[in-house]
Amino acid sequence: MRRELMCLVLILSAAAAGYADLTDLVRSSAVKGGLVVHIGCGDGKNTAALRLNDRYMVQGLEVSEAKVQEARKNIRAAGRYGKISVYKFDGRNLPYVDNLVNLIVAGDECRVPEAEIMRVLAPLGVAFIGGKKIVKSWPAEIDEWNHFLHGPDNNAVAKDSVANAPRSIQWVSGPRWGRSHEEMASMSAAVSAKGRVFFIVDKAPLASIRFIGQWELVARDAFNGTLLWKKDIPKWNDHLRHFRSGPVHLPRRLVAVGDTVYVTLGLDAPVTALDAATGRTLRVYEKTERTEEILVRDDVLYLVVGTSESHRMGEGLFKRSEPEATDFRYITALNARTGKQLWKKVCPDNEFLLPLSLTVKGQNVFYQSTAGVVRLDAKSGEEIWKTQRQTPTRRMSFSAPTLVATDDVLFCADRIAPAGNAAKDKVEWGVHGWNQKGFARRAKSLLKAYSVETGKELWSVGCNEDYNSAVDVFVVGETVWVGSDYKGYDLKTGQLKKELYWKGAPVAMGHHRCYRNKATEGFIFTGRSGIEVVSLDKGWLGNNSWIRGTCQYGIMPSNGLLYAPPDACGCFPKVKVPGFFAAAPQRGKDGRMPFPEKPVIEKGPAYDRTETADVQNADDWPMYRHDGARSGTALTSVPSSVDRLWSAKIGGRITQPVIIGRRVFVAATDSHSIHALSVDDGKEIWSYTAGGRIDSSPTIYKGMVLFGSADGWVYSLHASDGKLAWRFRAAPQERQVGVFGQLESAWPVHGAVLVQNDTLYATAGRSTYLDCGIIMYRLDPRTGKQLSGTVVYDLDPESGKQTGVELSRGFDMEGSASDILSGDGSSVFMKHLHFDESGKLTRQEKPHLFGITGFLGEDWFVRSYWLIGTDVGAGWGGWANAANKVPAGKILCFNDDHIYGYGRKAVASGATGHKLDAYHLFAKTKVMTSTKPVPRGKRKKTSKAATPQPLRQQEPGTWANDNSLIVRAMVLTPDKLVVAGPPDLGRKDSAVMGFRNEPEALAAFKGEKGVWLRVVSASDGEKLCEYELAAMPVFDGMSAASGRVFLSLKNGTVDCWGP
Repeated sequence: MRRELMCLVLILSAAAAGYADLTDLVRSSAVKGGLVVHIGCGDGKNTAALRLNDRYMVQGLEVSEAKVQEARKNIRAAGRYGKISVYKFDGRNLPYVDNLVNLIVAGDECRVPEAEIMRVLAPLGVAFIGGKKIVKSWPAEIDEWNHFLHGPDNNAVAKDSVANAPRSIQWVSGPRWGRSHEEMASMSAAVSAKGRVFFIVDKAPLASIRFIGQWELVARDAFNGTLLWKKDIPKWNDHLRHFRSGPVHLPRRLVAVGDTVYVTLGLDAPVTALDAATGRTLRVYEKTERTEEILVRDDVLYLVVGTSESHRMGEGLFKRSEPEATDFRYITALNARTGKQLWKKVCPDNEFLLPLSLTVKGQNVFYQSTAGVVRLDAKSGEEIWKTQRQTPTRRMSFSAPTLVATDDVLFCADRIAPAGNAAKDKVEWGVHGWNQKGFARRAKSLLKAYSVETGKELWSVGCNEDYNSAVDVFVVGETVWVGSDYKGYDLKTGQLKKELYWKGAPVAMGHHRCYRNKATEGFIFTGRSGIEVVSLDKGWLGNNSWIRGTCQYGIMPSNGLLYAPPDACGCFPKVKVPGFFAAAPQRGKDGRMPFPEKPVIEKGPAYDRTETADVQNADDWPMYRHDGARSGTALTSVPSSVDRLWSAKIGGRITQPVIIGRRVFVAATDSHSIHALSVDDGKEIWSYTAGGRIDSSPTIYKGMVLFGSADGWVYSLHASDGKLAWRFRAAPQERQVGVFGQLESAWPVHGAVLVQNDTLYATAGRSTYLDCGIIMYRLDPRTGKQLSGTVVYDLDPESGKQTGVELSRGFDMEGSASDILSGDGSSVFMKHLHFDESGKLTRQEKPHLFGITGFLGEDWFVRSYWLIGTDVGAGWGGWANAANKVPAGKILCFNDDHIYGYGRKAVASGATGHKLDAYHLFAKTKVMTSTKPVPRGKRKKTSKAATPQPLRQQEPGTWANDNSLIVRAMVLTPDKLVVAGPPDLGRKDSAVMGFRNEPEALAAFKGEKGVWLRVVSASDGEKLCEYELAAMPVFDGMSAASGRVFLSLKNGTVDCWGP
């Protein structure tokens, strides 16, 4: 529901204007969570007071570098840095994207123009500037999305003229991926109201589909992604139910209107009203157990109660934890404020109420049963008219009619009933991801237009469902657009008014995605492959296959943004940016990278100093994974027996350590800091706080600590004392966005920069399709001087269209999401991409180590792995192919002859690929070959599909250990392999994709049944010794230097093990 709030300006009391009590100031603002910005934060002590609870993140701004450092020091001393941070700015331009900030606090000395304040304030955001309070009204140009299909009228069209092609990041949050493509989608519902987004998601570990689903309702700020609250949902549909097989009612169990969320917190739970800001329970509605659908209009709840799938069958049906089917099914209306039942409508015995058909418009309620279409009086529930319409009574479980109501015309699109249709008192459902015998997967459909007044049929036209989803019907003005070819018809006469050219350039996807499309009054956002944008005026505008909706739900155009929930797709895996993604339209006039007039470099107090730090030697571990090739292989030898020598507490998420001489360097990711420790006892020597997250290890080069930060800068510190030598702004602009609960630049830099041949290589950006692309920089590591900057952007900057061609049914495209760089001495790599020494992108192929979804994917997404190769395939049948050409695993180390890893014993794609989930620790002969997939049409035909097999292990030094730990960290030394992780205690259930000992298996996976450091022989895999650890290791968090093993743990400590 749209809020039209006038901008309010008032004079505060002197106490409030002087910020005597900032806690009260925040409470008085009515901002109950989100991003708070303190302009002129001083020493930071008052800034920290602005974070009342975990629903807020806070950033202080200062012009003076000295004040920035003082404020950071004070907040760090209080142990609160990260969610509270401090950033330097120029005093007038706020370093945020539009509509990001919920609350701004500043004193009279603030020199930021009011227009700039209003630019960054989110709708309904508040600013206290000296003695003035400003409230930003809700813009008329953007809209909410309260129900699954936008509103209770089922017209999935937002009155939003801002949402457009996805070109920029607004925010991104977790989970990073869906759990499995072959089972039920990991997100069931999503809605938005009053600047908040709510969704139901499965938070169980991504690493195995065998873990039972852990469902929860999550609330986030709609404009910056700040987590507001969560609610567990103890009983939901079995997550093993086949993909794209429904049940179709799940997205209708969640509605948000104003400050209230209406939801069923379980399959058999009653409808509950929650406070949208806090998650506090406002009301539980009596006698609403077994509600499957919720619609809300004018403080009235309209509910469908009772089981829709009473009669179902199919190989795709799993129903653990599901309640028994009810023998009733009815519609009821309740007063939302009191819970009083207003009326109840029970269908006659010979009629069955079809799911997704309930529709409310004005004073009318409509639904469709097996007998026809019905209009009820919204106040009394009395039947006004019924129009007969036959409907199929044997349906695939994704199938449902589409009803959309306007003031004068009701539209009903449904399959044409076949001859000999079954009885009308029930519907039989076929539950299967593919085909269920006796149930039509596809069928001809018909859109009928009925007079709201009389129920008389006005006109009809043939139409089609999209792939495994209902017919799209979008009403915009006096035109109704009908899927799947999107012709526009006059509402009342059915006259064809317009045909859209909507197919555009070819996409690499073989069929439409398994979800419904969505629209605004200006665009239809289709899911043929990603998010294709079709203008209702100009037709097709472009493909966006690098981003897509999630199965069965799709996307949500709302708040001027496109929300794309996480998916488990194997298509376009190298280019997709993982997470729950909020995409904004193009920022700026076009897609040209907004570079400053000249490179921005700041010289620190130690810029001209000559470094006298420890000299680097062969036993050191100077960078992420030891070397530029990211081999994970140390030159030092580790003894067969070690002891823990010391443990140093850093706190929070920490990175893999790097070691030079007598010092250990580690980054604390979420507190934005680099820490130098003594190699002798772990005591801290110095620390330095940057402007944003540091996601990976620094690189040590000639006495300098070099690293990138998510604030978009590259830093150089002196290794001896941590003093800043220089920092280079790799981001073209100061433009912060919301990323997994903190602020980051739209163009972040990975912590682990690459130094090769005395040149520093670093990238800024997230995707070659986002925010004008990724910039590949070459810098002088001694001075920070820019040597070159190359933009990699796979869209035409002027037209916005893709510059690369998608091959039909290739399921892939040119481009890449960002990742840590690697190099071989002459080339530089980012994932599969190859750059020459000058930083230019080339078409050359050279085998190298990379991960499909990146080096930092610690969640072990089921369709990802590491390999040494040149490229990987994509798509339902192609993502696994490269793993059967060369050794692949979840984590790898290698030397000149062998590859050591932990991964699946066999990797297969298709419907059963994720079921081959037996893991082992292995050593295999190193294979250096091209892994680029063969284009469709050039592949050799075979009479029978090949069954993936583990690579043969006949060569000397190859072995496999099926009784390994779950290896989360690994280092190779000249004669030993050191691994760390929890024991694999899961006992697989042969009858279902689960564990016979689920609680024990999950506890072990989390490290609650012990965690071990184990040393094995590199020659045969035999265990030499093992020791219990205090906590789980950080993924890939192990290093080795000077005869010692250094290990970062999830509890924020660094362990040192040695003789």
